[in-house]
Amino acid sequence: MRVSDFFFLWVLFANLLLVAYLGIGNYQNGAKVATSQDNGEEIVAWFSGLAAKLEANEPIEPAACKPVDEENKFTKDVKVNHWKNCVEALFAAKGPFESYSNLLHPDGPAYSSKCNKKDLVTSGSFIFEKLTINPAGPPGISPMEPGEKLISGLNIRLSLCDTGYYLVKIGEFKL
Repeated sequence: MRVSDFFFLWVLFANLLLVAYLGIGNYQNGAKVATSQDNGEEIVAWFSGLAAKLEANEPIEPAACKPVDEENKFTKDVKVNHWKNCVEALFAAKGPFESYSNLLHPDGPAYSSKCNKKDLVTSGSFIFEKLTINPAGPPGISPMEPGEKLISGLNIRLSLCDTGYYLVKIGEFKL
């Protein structure tokens, strides 16, 4: 064996180590994304249960997530809840999703308004989007703004911002 053969074997071994290292990292990130998707499905199920509680006139916890009927939204004495208060109550201490966090970036937020490559910590966060029904085609999609009023019949899509800053759609629900 010559020196060039040893160099070739060394490069081959280094490449195998690099591929193994990258493969393990990608597998771990994929497992975190899958866990986050499972958590997102539980969030969608919770909101679906919220709709059932509204129909049965049962108390809703947290109260900040109770939507107002379409007819009553302009009534003077009716308190209209906003999206910011609801989502903060859901992910706050003693909220139903307090244990949910951003698994890809532990220092990042559990939810954000959009998936943004310029804000690297949004990877792994939940994205809530408002769906506006369009009779002539696909629905209009816009981020849920903090001041968005919670009105019955509001269509919302839950997605996850993955490692490539693309949205992974988890589900849709209606308030």
